[in-house]
Amino acid sequence: MLHAHPTTKSQLQGGNQFAQCAVSWAFHTAKLSPFKLVPLWLGLAAAVFNPAFAANTVGLPALFSQALTHDKTYRAALAQHEANLQGKPQALSAFLPNVAVNAQLQKEDSDRSAFGQTSNSNSKPKAYSLNLRQALFQPKAWETYQQSELANQASALSVQNAKQELMLKLAQAYFDVLAAQDTLSTLGTQKQAITEQLEAAKRNFEVGTTTVTDQQEAQARFDLTIAQELGAQNQLQVAQLNLQTLIGPAVPQLAPMDPQATIAAPNPMNAESWAAKAIQGNLQTLQAELARQIANREVSKAQYGHLPTLDLTGQVLDAEQQIFDTATGRPFKVEQESTTLSLVLNVPIFAGGLTQSQVRQQKALLNKSGFDLDNARLQSARAAKAAFLGAQTGLAQINALSTAVKSSELALKANKTGYEVGVRINIDVLNAQQQLASAQQNLFRAKYDTLLNLMRLQAAVGQLDEKSLEELQPVFSK
Repeated sequence: MLHAHPTTKSQLQGGNQFAQCAVSWAFHTAKLSPFKLVPLWLGLAAAVFNPAFAANTVGLPALFSQALTHDKTYRAALAQHEANLQGKPQALSAFLPNVAVNAQLQKEDSDRSAFGQTSNSNSKPKAYSLNLRQALFQPKAWETYQQSELANQASALSVQNAKQELMLKLAQAYFDVLAAQDTLSTLGTQKQAITEQLEAAKRNFEVGTTTVTDQQEAQARFDLTIAQELGAQNQLQVAQLNLQTLIGPAVPQLAPMDPQATIAAPNPMNAESWAAKAIQGNLQTLQAELARQIANREVSKAQYGHLPTLDLTGQVLDAEQQIFDTATGRPFKVEQESTTLSLVLNVPIFAGGLTQSQVRQQKALLNKSGFDLDNARLQSARAAKAAFLGAQTGLAQINALSTAVKSSELALKANKTGYEVGVRINIDVLNAQQQLASAQQNLFRAKYDTLLNLMRLQAAVGQLDEKSLEELQPVFSK
């Protein structure tokens, strides 16, 4: 879905937060003039935007590996899946032999009188038994076992869905950090250009070719850029905090987007085709389908309340006790050993209307699961169409904004030339600079939003996985 043209190593977008904060600190704490700040900014920018910084960057696949071990929501979903898997062996246990050993030990002290004679005895009766129960016909247990198979499939889909959601959250946080860095980079370039324009306005005012208004306008635009830069720094910190919650406290240097990379359109280029895929492959839709099958078996289980059950039971008994001779009143011991096998048939006849009520209840829940499935299909189709339209619009915006950036660069160059020859005023140049910066920021944002919509489109049809992240790599600088 994504590919890139070969290009030289691009510089790191946005730069290092420390350098940006140092500039702001120098400006606001040391109260340096904008002209004195230029060498400081250029020196820091040279270090920050050095290609060596981009050499050790981390992309989405590596970050996702970290997120899998750190994100608490995903870990909770995984733990829940592990717990759900125990439903199958628990259901299977109803068909396996149930064996138990019972032991009974007593101590008795007794005094008995018979025919004028009194006898005292102390005894320790005991009994040991080995009990076996084997189900032969338990229709409810069979339905429960079948449901456990379906429940395991639904649980596995839940984990897969949690992984997709984690990928989307990570991509959103990743792109937000890059967008904030792009904004800071653009503002830095814009501030440098405004500073140069401010210097030119000051020189022209000194020689009398312009009015003081040009200088004041440049100074006002410079102050506004400083304020915007402070806001962008805060936005970057917030974006980094969001990323930290997913991957851990240490946010590495992120791989920036390659400016020369192109984003391919989704294939097929038809919203209805993607909607049809979503109806068949969306993970939540598949879960809803499994839930309906489970509900259907729940109806059968309730109906089986009318059927008999059959069990095989067995017992091996070894007992020893003391009894008294009624004629003599004397105690003597009796030992017993026995082996018993039984077939136990239970035929339900009437349970106070409980079984009929449970059948009606489960049929109503089956109807509900059908509506839930229909709704899941509608939602998955809607999500696929929305993601497709978002990606389609984003690609069109990228083309338009790419042209706008080139046009804005030409307009800026023309306004600078016009200002030098006196046919343009300073505010024209400043506005052209602002227009170029805005077009560049919008272009970056459009690219990130398009990539995110392409990922959402893959998630809507149940195809977003680690391979999808690898396919994004050509779009980012190594």
